Formats: sequence, C-alpha cells, structure tokens
Amino acid sequence: MATSQVAVREASCVQQNAADNGVQESPEVIAMLAKLEDALDGNLEPSDWGGSSPPPRHVQHQQRPGGHTASDTRNNNGESGGWDGRQQHNRGAGGIGAGAGNERCVLEDFTQCSKSHLWKLMMSFYDRKGVESWSQGIVPHFITCNAFIGRSYAQVLSGFLRDCVRGAGGMKLDPTEPLYIIELGTGSGKFSFFMLKALLEMKEVCDFPVEKMVYVMTDFTESNFKFWAEHPVLKPFLDSGQLDMAIFDAVNDTTIKLSRSGVLLGPGTCVNPICVVANYLFDTLCHDIFQVDQGKAKEGLISVGSTQKDEPDPLDPEIIQRLDNRFSYQDIPDDYYTDEDGDEPHFKRILDWYVDYAAQGSGGMSILFPVGALRALRRLMTFSDNRAFVISGDKGNNNPEQFKGLMDPHIAVHGSFSVMVNYHSIGAYFTSRGGFALHNPQEEASLKVSTFVLTGDSGDDEDGEWTGEAMDRKDSERSSQFPHLEAAFRTNVEQFGPNDFFVMQKCMKEDAATPTLKSVVALLKLGDWDPDVFYKFRDTILNQVSTAVTKLKKDLCRGIPRVWSNYYMLDKDKDVAFEIGRFYYGIREYENALGFYRDSSESVGQHHVTFHNMGLCYYSMGDLHQAKINFELALDMNANYEKAKSWQRKVHQELNCPEVNGEPNVNGTASTTPAAGTTDAGVPTSPSAEWTVPTPLAPPAGEEADSPGDGLPLAPPAEDLNTR
Repeated sequence: MATSQVAVREASCVQQNAADNGVQESPEVIAMLAKLEDALDGNLEPSDWGGSSPPPRHVQHQQRPGGHTASDTRNNNGESGGWDGRQQHNRGAGGIGAGAGNERCVLEDFTQCSKSHLWKLMMSFYDRKGVESWSQGIVPHFITCNAFIGRSYAQVLSGFLRDCVRGAGGMKLDPTEPLYIIELGTGSGKFSFFMLKALLEMKEVCDFPVEKMVYVMTDFTESNFKFWAEHPVLKPFLDSGQLDMAIFDAVNDTTIKLSRSGVLLGPGTCVNPICVVANYLFDTLCHDIFQVDQGKAKEGLISVGSTQKDEPDPLDPEIIQRLDNRFSYQDIPDDYYTDEDGDEPHFKRILDWYVDYAAQGSGGMSILFPVGALRALRRLMTFSDNRAFVISGDKGNNNPEQFKGLMDPHIAVHGSFSVMVNYHSIGAYFTSRGGFALHNPQEEASLKVSTFVLTGDSGDDEDGEWTGEAMDRKDSERSSQFPHLEAAFRTNVEQFGPNDFFVMQKCMKEDAATPTLKSVVALLKLGDWDPDVFYKFRDTILNQVSTAVTKLKKDLCRGIPRVWSNYYMLDKDKDVAFEIGRFYYGIREYENALGFYRDSSESVGQHHVTFHNMGLCYYSMGDLHQAKINFELALDMNANYEKAKSWQRKVHQELNCPEVNGEPNVNGTASTTPAAGTTDAGVPTSPSAEWTVPTPLAPPAGEEADSPGDGLPLAPPAEDLNTR
C-alpha cells in the first residue's frame, strides 16, 4: 500500500475515534486528512502544483446553530460525494474551522447559497489571478488540458453531428450556416487549442463541413481574453475565422459578442444547434443546497465567514484560504423557484424526484443543485431554439446514491475553491425538457464526463411519470435515436476516457520505478504525443534513447514533431523545446537539436545552458567558430559556468592548433584524432564512467560528462531556472 494511502487510513482512524468518543478533531488531523485525500482523488499531481507535495486543500468543518457539526470524511467508496461522508454529530458549542473560542469574521449572515458572498469571492479570485491561476499551477488543469481529451471530445461531437445529418430526434443541420462551438470558462485556452486542432484534423471524415465550424472561447476576465488574443499558436485559427473569442459571464450575460467577426449571438440567432463545452466550470458556478429529511425538502442557508478576526477587503481572494462557513436548514414552499424564465416546473420536478427517491430509503439526502450551470445552459440554448449539444467534464457525481445522508457540503480549497457537480440533476433537467443525458457510470473517477442533448421539444409532459426509474427510461428511449453519439461516447469516454488516460500516465510516472522506453512511446501514442506527457517522461526518454534499438528510435522520431505541433505555451518552467533539443542531441541529429534550442530561446528566453548545448552541437558538427561563439555567449550570461569555461578552453586550443591530422588547420575544424586521455571528441574523458541525466528541476548530482561523445547535454540547474 502506498505511503499516502496508509497515512490517510491512519488519519481517518484518528478522526473516527475522536468522533466516536465525542472529542473534537485537532486542526492538524483535519488539514492532513483533507490534503492527503485530495491528493488521492487524482485531481492534483506534482506537475500541477509545481512541487513535490500537494498544497493544502482545506475542507471547511461547519458549526451549525445548536452546535451540530458535519464531520469531514469521504463516503464508504473512498470518494467525495459532494458532501462530508459521515452523519452529523453533536460536538458541543466549540465549533470546528475557526477553532473553539476563536473570533470569526462574519462576511455575510445566513442566506440562500446561490446568492451568497461565496461566489463573489470565486469571481474575484479568477478576475485578479487571470491566466496565472493555470500557468503557476494554482488551479490543477492537466486532466482537462491535454491532447487526449481534446481528441475524445471532438470524436463525441462528431458522433452527434453524424446523427443530426441523418435527422435524429428531428434535428437538422444547415451546412451553409455556421455551427458555433462555445466553450464556457475557457481559462488558459489550452483545451480549446487541442479540441479545435482535433476537429480540423477530422475534416475529411466529419459529416459537417469543418470550415463552417466556429469555435468560440469565452471567459469573464479581460486578462484571459488578452492572453488568448496574443497567443501565437491561436493566431492561424483566428485569422482563418474558425476561432473567435468573447468576454462572457456564463451566469449573468444573455448575449455573446464575438470579438473578431463582430457577430452578436443571442436568442434565435443560430440556425444550427448550439454546441457547448464546459470543463472544470460547473463546480465553480453558484449552487443551492437542499436536504430531504422525513419526506420534506429543506434549503440550506450559508453564513460566509473567515477565521481571521478582521477582513478589510471582503473580496480579497486570500479569504478563500481562511473560509469558515456555517450552515442552517429550513423548510421550503412547493414553489421555491419562482423566477427562472420558465424553468420553474423543471426545477420543481427535479426536487420532487429527490423527495420521492429519498422516501425509498432511510437517512435522508443531501443535494447540491447546480443552479448557476442550469441558468447558463438555459440562456445558451435559446440561441438555437433549444437545440443543443453539451459536453462537460468536472469533479462530481451522476449517481443519486452518492447523495444519501444528511450532511453539509464539501468545499475543496485549491487556490480557489470548488464543490462537487451534481451531474444527475443536470441530466434530469435535460430529460424534463425533452432531451437526454449520457453519463459515464464509472464510480471511481476524478473527472466525470457527461453529454447532454436537447432537441427543441418542451418536455412538459404533466401527465407523465417522473419518479423512480421513469426518467432513466425516457433517457434511454431518446438517446437510442442518436446511435453514433452513443457509440462515440461509449468508446471515447466509458471504455477508455480522459480520466482513464490521466490515471494511466500518473500511475506510470509514480508507480513504475523505471518505465521502459517502449512503454513510454506507447503512452505518448495513446495521448496523441501530448507535450506535457513528453515532458514528464523526458528523463526516461533521454536516459534510454541512445541505447534503444533503431526501430524504437524511428518511432520516437516520427512522433516528436507531433509533440512540438501540440505545444501550447503556458508554463515557462516547462521548456519543451529545450528537452526536444536534448532528445535530438542524444540521437546525434545536431541540426534538429540546434533548431529546438533556438525555439527555446525564442519562446521562454535565453539561458546560458542553452547556449552551452548549442556550442556542443556546433562542436560535434565540426564548426569550431560557432562553437566558440556559443560558449562565450553562455559565459556572458553566467561567468561562473564551469562547463562552458572548460569547453571554451578546448575550442581555443584546437583553433590555435597549427595542424589537424597532419594538415594545416585553415577551416577551424575539430581534430578527428583524440589525444591520449581524451574521448573521441577530443576533450578530457569525464570522471563519471556513466552519463547521469539530472533529476528534473534539481541540480546535477556529482560529475556529469561534459563531452557530447559521452552523453546528453546538461539540464538547466534549478537555481538558474528563474533567470528565464
């Protein structure tokens, strides 16, 4: 069993014993358990945090009026079901979160959750942090921003379009009109790049003309918009008109003004069905809280507070790290939602479904209702007369069994914060309106992916049955009209989907002591040569490529250009071009290596090690003059870089040598006859008998070979990375 799993179990036992004996858990146990559990959830990994251990993601332990507290553990399946996983216990008046006796800053008294200050803090975080949220690893993103998931979503969308061309569900497509694919909460733009690229590569097999597809990146922050507009890899798509962008608040705005084309998208403006993509968004939009207790639905009210005594700036994103929320519950009327633009009967139908479902068991239910996501989707679907395709990936649940029990909601903090998305209720909403949902039934998944379709029908079947399994039957009947969509979803999500790919590459990196080069190549192929995967396994590749069989080297050489074509600059600490340069040097393709070292300098900035490695390339090619220039450039940037000093001396000696192999040295070429005590490259033999590739982002251990004939170029030492 992994050490982290043992630690979780030990912490869980401590916490459970404390609960059973009426003792309040210590903040240390709470923090340790929350951190370890979220790491095991799979949403975080070292490359996402920018470190070797996860940042704390504190779960709020809420003190209710009357002293009742929801304890923080997972459910019996070991996964957060959107709620803390044990029943409530009376812990007395001390409270958990702020700590017994500590003063609490009340930012807002008890109010409906979807209208609370909590969501203002969320907006403030992303507005102030911008792209930095992703580029600095504050918000985990690899699981939804890689080439595999972009290709998977493109395949599912293609299946939907194939069915529409054949008139499935009465849907029609006009190939002369644009098909708008709107991504909500785009963030960094990395996923947009991968999905758009995958769609364009399917041009010859897609049943709808790809040139009529317009991918629209949206977010509410100006800084994100500016980042996309200036990103070099997006420029060709923008220039062709197949990519557009807009500032759009998914919850509040009713129209989208496209910045490049000037087109205004709004109710009734789209001839073709609207297509919506939303990854890691719904978990950050406003939610309401409900409990079903003894046959009645109750709303959860939240009081937002901080463990700090005073908060002079109530919108300071740092408050998220100090959240101390309290919850209270009260009965609601049958017409709880009264101003939802015609969705009132659908929302009521969903809540009634949960009341009926809870009545079949005991212990009640606790429900997060994603009202923000439903409002956003409702507005977008008016653009195309309620004909829509939606695909979304997020942390969440689609099985109502996960909602059993009376508990306070689980709020995960990871720079910002998020809650578990109730995909079951989103599916019920689409079914209530005459559409259907496709859910991945996999229970153990960090990323749940679901697809929703609305065909334009109202779905207001007042006399129909909406309890128990009736909604599932309606879903099945309607989805069967879209066989290509069902097949694509089954293949690209259920059988092996984005979550499975994430788990595979993560386990291969963390659990395999020394992965073979053959297995890494297989993983790269599966992931469509994703640059982040290449970067994660760069040491395995560089360690083994020089001794690999020719066929395997050729397989790598065929795929490496794909790695570079998939590269989306976001995190400058991940210098993919530099590592590709090292790869080509390792297989002695020096011209290619030089090209990528130049790309590295242009994309992330000049670095003395890059110039040094370029000097090695020129030396290996026999061009001593260029080698000398690059070693000198390396020393100009870092006068204490001993490797470059040594090589500069060697090159000077050879340039000043009157003869090379008995002939006048008029061209400045390297000697081909090694002197005694040197390698065949004409430089002193490395003290190290074996080339050791440095640990990622760590200084080299011991002496590495400084000769191109002895191994690979050096990786930048950690202390120098920040100069880039």
